Amino acid sequence: MVHFSYNDKSYLTFYPKFAEKLSSTFENNRIILNPETGKGTLEMIPLGDGIYASVTNFRLNIDFKFCRKKVEEPFFILHFDEMKANKDFALRLDGELFKAKSHALTAAMLTCSLFDLCYFLPAHTHKRSVNIILTKDWIKKYMNMGIDDEGICQTFFNLKLQHLTHEPFNTEYRTYFNQIFDTPADKPMRELHIRNAVMMLIETYFSRLYKKQKSISELPTRNMQARDLYKLMEVESLLVKDFSKAPPTIVDLAAYTEMSVSKLKSSFKKVYGTGIYEYFQKNRMRKAQNMLLTHRYTVKEVGLQLGYTNLSNFSLAFKKEFGILPSEL
Repeated sequence: MVHFSYNDKSYLTFYPKFAEKLSSTFENNRIILNPETGKGTLEMIPLGDGIYASVTNFRLNIDFKFCRKKVEEPFFILHFDEMKANKDFALRLDGELFKAKSHALTAAMLTCSLFDLCYFLPAHTHKRSVNIILTKDWIKKYMNMGIDDEGICQTFFNLKLQHLTHEPFNTEYRTYFNQIFDTPADKPMRELHIRNAVMMLIETYFSRLYKKQKSISELPTRNMQARDLYKLMEVESLLVKDFSKAPPTIVDLAAYTEMSVSKLKSSFKKVYGTGIYEYFQKNRMRKAQNMLLTHRYTVKEVGLQLGYTNLSNFSLAFKKEFGILPSEL
């Protein structure tokens, strides 16, 4: 197992250290993994004001433990993570351990440098993530939260205690997230497209965080146990894992989460705002829309890749979601 610990507050210093640890190439703000270690890349995307996003898309060939050690000077890290593995992987935050039973998890999460954070990723884990290190000054300048330095940290602590710094991916998050990784390497102004999608992820997260701060008592996750919220996140990952196949049945999902069918359905709707199969279909159509907008696929190719054997049904489903036929996009 490779163990990497760090306490950097900028990707400008983190990236060279990480590349050296993995004996990988680092140039032009990008790490290309050594084939013995894995396959894929990590890339820094400048966002302005000295802020960078770290966009990673890799599959490991080794067991890897990745730990960010706490530091006294507080700053914040916004995570958008999608992890898939053949074995259990684990996340430890400030002593609290979470293991993913389904081997798949997608979530948004705000962490603070005042707390340790460790990932254990077994060999063959596929990790896609967008991480942004944010200073207190940046948050005060752009988030308009109307609080001083101590207030920012106290707000974070209050939200963390109520498990509200963790966000399940919804359709909006997933749309921007997938745009980042679906942007072709040869697309004109590629970095600008990725930067815009990253900024939309940040705006979406902090808009929701601001609403939480204003109306905590009304939140759907207010009285939900952290364990159940994590299970719902895993269910969401299973639903969007492969659109070429039918989604798992609600009975199977209920058995997996160890919830009753009625509790699963009501809890999922509280958190995601829609029913389980409606959520699957909405994201299926968003995937179709993104594929068609690349102009690299025909309508038939998109329909077949998303599990439709009858293209008329695909066209009707697309029109129901977007008001136009896929051929009119």
